Amino acid sequence: MHTKLLVITGIVISQPVWADLTPKSHIGFAGIDFQGKVAVDYGYNDNVSYQPHSRDAIGSSFQSAAPVLSMIGERGQDKYLLMYSGDYRNYSSDSADNYNDHFFRFNGAWRYGLKHGLTLNLEDTLGHESRGRGITEGFLPGQFEQYGIKSPLTTNFINSELRYSYGAPDGRGKAELALLYKKLTFGNTSDAQESSEDFYNYIQEQEWHENSLVAEIFDQYTSRTRFRYSFITNQRHYDNNSEKDTNEYYLLYGLKSQLTGKTNVDMNISWLYKTFENNANSHDFNGLNWDIKGEWKPLQQSVFTVHSAQSIKDPSEVGGYILVTQYGLSYQHFWLGNRFSTLLDYSYTSEDYKKQNKDRHDKDGVFSVTMSYDYTPSVNFEIKY
Repeated sequence: MHTKLLVITGIVISQPVWADLTPKSHIGFAGIDFQGKVAVDYGYNDNVSYQPHSRDAIGSSFQSAAPVLSMIGERGQDKYLLMYSGDYRNYSSDSADNYNDHFFRFNGAWRYGLKHGLTLNLEDTLGHESRGRGITEGFLPGQFEQYGIKSPLTTNFINSELRYSYGAPDGRGKAELALLYKKLTFGNTSDAQESSEDFYNYIQEQEWHENSLVAEIFDQYTSRTRFRYSFITNQRHYDNNSEKDTNEYYLLYGLKSQLTGKTNVDMNISWLYKTFENNANSHDFNGLNWDIKGEWKPLQQSVFTVHSAQSIKDPSEVGGYILVTQYGLSYQHFWLGNRFSTLLDYSYTSEDYKKQNKDRHDKDGVFSVTMSYDYTPSVNFEIKY
């Protein structure tokens, strides 16, 4: 159970996570647009370290602050964004699980004539992995002590993309080619190394880097309908366990359309072929992945949303894969001229461990109720249960 009160104050940056709040800009030197905001979050978590048995669970109230700062600049058709966001949380009764996360982003977009464009996106996320999640999933309090997990492991995730685009911004067709690089590493492991060399090595085996190539064609068929055709390949290399290396090849078809004045659909369906080049005992995967979202607005102030997705992800051990299936349904209603809203949401996730030594099938259903009120364009109060 997780109940929270969210208060958002300050100067608001226009980002999806902060939708419904109006940004306030401060134009400074050389026409650079400075924007920022701070969200303050109060709540209670009755199982901070995700214990499988209620007798071991630790409950604690918490306080969080999440600042967002950005600088936006334009020069002709070229655009630039430099952004920082943070997430700082303190637990009143469980200080061992406190964390400070940081996110940095640079985005540059350049136009060369009418049909040529180039974008560069660089991101660095200095985050954490909560105790009882990920590598330490299922750990009991004694195991945290045994393996030296006295506080959350830290993570460093680097994500970069260089993308070339051919086609007029307002034209019907557009072709794009992108090169991507991603890297994940773990930190705060010195206590684990002193407590258990084997477990420390296991943590190191989860670190990876990935090179990707994306080739896409977009067809703006009508003002309401866009088609997408993509080829995607990912080559993931595990720095300390090459047997887990994988190659992925996707053929993807996408559709984004406003079917009627009240109904929208956004779907991506792909065929995935995945290989494990360095492990003779692993089995290649062929299968269908999808990500489908539909939205229906019977009234201006009412929104029904349905969502379904299927994908695969790598397990922490060598060999096999995890088949992840998700379904969701939500209803949102706006009141008081859209200043007050209520959201009812149900999501179901299953994870089926395929072609591995262990027989495991996880299921998770979550129902949440959210009430949100925009006191002013820059101050929002939210309660979520």
